[in-house]
Amino acid sequence: MGAFSFIRRVEDRLHPEPLKERIAHASFRLQSQLEKLDHMYSRLQQRDRELFQRCIGAQVSKDLAHAKIYANESAEIRKIAKVVLGSQLALEKVILRLETVEEFGNIMVQMAPVMSIVKETTSKIAGIVPQVATELEEVNDTLADLTSETTTEVMTTDLPIEATDNEAKKVLEETGLIAEQRLRDHFPDLPSLEMPTTGAVPITEVTTTSGKFNGGLQEQVYQYARQHEGQMSIHTCAKDLGTSPEAIQTVLERLRETGKIVIE
Repeated sequence: MGAFSFIRRVEDRLHPEPLKERIAHASFRLQSQLEKLDHMYSRLQQRDRELFQRCIGAQVSKDLAHAKIYANESAEIRKIAKVVLGSQLALEKVILRLETVEEFGNIMVQMAPVMSIVKETTSKIAGIVPQVATELEEVNDTLADLTSETTTEVMTTDLPIEATDNEAKKVLEETGLIAEQRLRDHFPDLPSLEMPTTGAVPITEVTTTSGKFNGGLQEQVYQYARQHEGQMSIHTCAKDLGTSPEAIQTVLERLRETGKIVIE
């Protein structure tokens, strides 16, 4: 917690604002962070579109190596986007709850799940947008102060702590599911870049030009392809040569790039 935040909290205790105004101020700060997350989500979408187009372009050019690089980076972008979108949805729920508390109370019961949601959202977003996480942490401190200051006014009622924790968990699960669905709507499916591992690889030509190979496995796969007249199973080849199908895929791509084989 920064020095400015500490000073502000001390001043709030010495000269407290009316309860509704403090809740409204917390809602405003959360809305500001919501807008930052929305801006970041838009940037992630734009970046993903660029990577997707590069991936498609590389695939059309039969440059599988670069297509995989772009696809993997796009997948990482989408993981971040899911966290950001889920955090947005969670904050929207929190803001709605604060509006309800502002209008009706009971603040102790209503605020417990709110603080749990904000705390969990803070931990998820900390490694992605640290400045937002810092602001959320300060807002949660403010909400905790509000709750502690009004505790004596509501201690006559039983506080269903377990129920409020379950409510927070339920809200986070719901926002996670909604985020997954919206992510599917907002981001196109990445193309399949895997070569067949059980069927025959359609090698239309195996050249007979001489040249150095970058390692023994390339030579072995090249000779294997020649022996099988271009019709070879990656799975069987990997088993026969004592390696993995992924290694065979990589070697075939390198042989294609160097012009030693032609793959349909």
